[in-house]
Amino acid sequence: WQTHAGRGSLTAGRHALTLGDRVGSLYGGFDGFIDQVRISRGIREFRPVAVTATPLRSVFIRHEPQPELHFTLKNLRQQPLENVRATLTAEGLPAVSRQLENLAAGAEVKVPIPFHTGLRPGKYDIRCDVTGTSGKEPVSSAGELTLEIVNRTLPHRMPVVMWGVGGTDEVVREIPRLKQMGFTHCLGLSVDYAAVWKAGEPVTATSGLQYERGARMLDRALANDLRIVLSLGPGHWLDATQKDLLRIDRKGEPYTRENVCVNYEQLKPFFRNVGASASRTWSSFPAFEAVLVNTEVRDGSQICFHEHDLAAYREATGQDYPTGVEIKNGVQWNTLPDFPKDRVIPDDHPLLTFYRWFWTKGDGWNAAHSAVDEGFETAKRPDQWTFFDPAVRVPAIGGSGGSVDVISHWTYTYPDPIRIGLATDELLAMARAAGQPQDVMKMTQVIWYRSETAPKPKPSAAENSGPNTKEKAADSTQSAWEDYDPDAAYITIAPMHLREAFWTKISRPVQGIMYHGWQSLVPTDYASAYRYTHPQTQHELARLVHDVVEPYGPMLRQLPEAPAEVAFLESFSSQMFARRGTYGWGGSLAADVWHTLQYAGLQPQIVYDETIREQGLKGYKVLVLADCDVLTESVVAEIQKFQQAGGIVVADNRVAPAIRADVTVTTSPRTRNAREDRNALLEHAAALRKSLADRYTAAVTTSNRDLIARQRLSGSARCVFVVNDHREYGDYVGHHGLVMENGLPSAGTLTVQHPGGTVYDLLASRAVPATAANGELKFDIELGPCDGGIYLITERPLARIDARATAESVPAGGEITVTATVQDDRGQTVDAVIPMQVEIQDPAGRTAEFSGHYGAAGGQLELKLDIAQNDRPGLWHVRFRELASGLERSAYFRVTPAAE
Repeated sequence: WQTHAGRGSLTAGRHALTLGDRVGSLYGGFDGFIDQVRISRGIREFRPVAVTATPLRSVFIRHEPQPELHFTLKNLRQQPLENVRATLTAEGLPAVSRQLENLAAGAEVKVPIPFHTGLRPGKYDIRCDVTGTSGKEPVSSAGELTLEIVNRTLPHRMPVVMWGVGGTDEVVREIPRLKQMGFTHCLGLSVDYAAVWKAGEPVTATSGLQYERGARMLDRALANDLRIVLSLGPGHWLDATQKDLLRIDRKGEPYTRENVCVNYEQLKPFFRNVGASASRTWSSFPAFEAVLVNTEVRDGSQICFHEHDLAAYREATGQDYPTGVEIKNGVQWNTLPDFPKDRVIPDDHPLLTFYRWFWTKGDGWNAAHSAVDEGFETAKRPDQWTFFDPAVRVPAIGGSGGSVDVISHWTYTYPDPIRIGLATDELLAMARAAGQPQDVMKMTQVIWYRSETAPKPKPSAAENSGPNTKEKAADSTQSAWEDYDPDAAYITIAPMHLREAFWTKISRPVQGIMYHGWQSLVPTDYASAYRYTHPQTQHELARLVHDVVEPYGPMLRQLPEAPAEVAFLESFSSQMFARRGTYGWGGSLAADVWHTLQYAGLQPQIVYDETIREQGLKGYKVLVLADCDVLTESVVAEIQKFQQAGGIVVADNRVAPAIRADVTVTTSPRTRNAREDRNALLEHAAALRKSLADRYTAAVTTSNRDLIARQRLSGSARCVFVVNDHREYGDYVGHHGLVMENGLPSAGTLTVQHPGGTVYDLLASRAVPATAANGELKFDIELGPCDGGIYLITERPLARIDARATAESVPAGGEITVTATVQDDRGQTVDAVIPMQVEIQDPAGRTAEFSGHYGAAGGQLELKLDIAQNDRPGLWHVRFRELASGLERSAYFRVTPAAE
């Protein structure tokens, strides 16, 4: 039989109960005899002893703490059972027999299951056979339970997060497709905020059927090597339920866009309790790994005029809110009386002081995020992490996300997919300004707004005229999706855009990648505003994960940024006094200057006012000022000091008059014609490159303007990433003229400011011919449409792998260490992070735990293998293959039978 938790009684139908005869209009005769019928509520037991085991968890990570598991034996007879014996057996393991007490009628007893999680990964069918006597009659019964042990996660595996597929049941249903595409994490689970609010202390986050369903989902996820992320949104819950706590304007009225004022004292413990409740409830499940804190809640934040807000500012600064403060986005300098003509303001300007306080502490959200994080820390495992998004939908000042472990942000790739690099660079700048260690992950939106890519046709020809009419005339036919789903508001990202965005973000030191828009990525059998309009996108994502993320992710996560030579200032003072800033959207003129720098072959690092004020500009050779209308005295002083030391200042025509730029960079207003806008950016980039030609040479340059290069460090070696941005209009959305969605191949020569070395194409696992002269290293590359490449440059060529085990043999149940060292042609260990594939096989060819992909830091990899007691004796084979040049080497050791 099967049991299904949570099901209720049968519901009466419109037909009378009929057994063995026709009912309704269709004849379905019963060709047989009915001897006896019994209708009962619930399942009837006919065994003498019920033997059951229904643990919430049946899947365990190898070597996690010993689980408490048991079979429950219940005497179903009306007389006692005597001489009761329970025997537990499992294939390949010795039987365990237990003599039990006599069991009274209706009584229960628990029989512990001695299950050791250090066994070899796999499924184990545990059987409990029960024998005894009832009076003089022998009785017997049995029950079974399947348990599973899964491999431990390899170090530095790169998370690939699907930002939601639906509820708990949807996660279980979609696990096969999630795994097929290579996702390692997915949003799921829930918390009862009302229960936490009512209790005023940490509680079980959810209960009853909801808890049981969550536990079952976590078990299935663990069996499939999928980790679950819990989205905690206490801020949104407060917005919806606690209307008396909303922010108010100067007149004491709530804002049209409601947002809770988190500076009420009673809310700080609530946020902590929510985090603690989630941790207490779910952290015992290894599949539960991460928490998303208050996503998107800060968008609705606004200056609040409660008395406790005013008092908080007085306590922080000794001042009242300054005159002119109305909205969070600052003021316009040209409306302020007696504003300095050079647009340089003191660092303690009253308005600047206020807005600096508001965006770091005053609106309360950074502290609220930290409170959730602190609560979660109370039962947090070392492998768990918290994150906040969208983290750079704020001005350029540190602290967004509070104390969370990771900050992230999502980006729509239209019109140009490399724009995802801007938000990624902004995240890296925000993390550097956090004042604490903080990692960065980056999300690509799988959905596209139709209004920005393929607008619905206007009702009349006159209304349909505009700058893109000529482009549309060239191909006025609709795409297939526009025909079968004309009302779609959110469509699927084009595969080539997804590909180029992928390469753009992993060229930076991100610690994970994310995607949102499941219903646009795959076909579903339920209604959604997100429409599935491009069937190839899901396959492209799967290819990228399988071909790039899985083999090279462990290496990529260990590669830091190279020291930056070009700084790009995102000025908080300009954002607050001229209402500049990208706010993570990448749509400003400053964003187009950043875009221009990419095509010009520069690799800018975003810096903040506070960065310059606290650290200066030492180490940089070029400073780019875009949308820097108003600057502070300390920043101007550092810029002038930088110029006096030989630094080059590149600025647009909006820069504060106090700054005298060495080079002027120009931009053009966007026309919403993708080809024309891209060509304009390329022209501006060519002009900038020409202006800098005799002043500055970038560390990496390309001969083809469509190839965008940047470098990172790999020990003493270098890792160069190249992205192909060569694109054209296609037949998916291209006929609208707003987006060039198809890619084209590109070829060119890379020039690296490096005296020599050996170049390896990591994706092809081979050396690339290169020439060295005059302190430069040059090599040719070819990339497919919107594709990317990774090139490792080492001082000496890779020559061999030294692989060995620390002993010739090890008993089952023992430990042994196997090492691999990548050496150059002089026998020296290569000082680089080398991507390495490891395959460990037992004598029967079964793949063993710790097989997979690694990043061998410093050219060395050490594997500590603990052999299970039930592992197969004989000769074991460990095969190492480094993915830079394709070198292979094997090591062997013998497993001897475990001692009795």
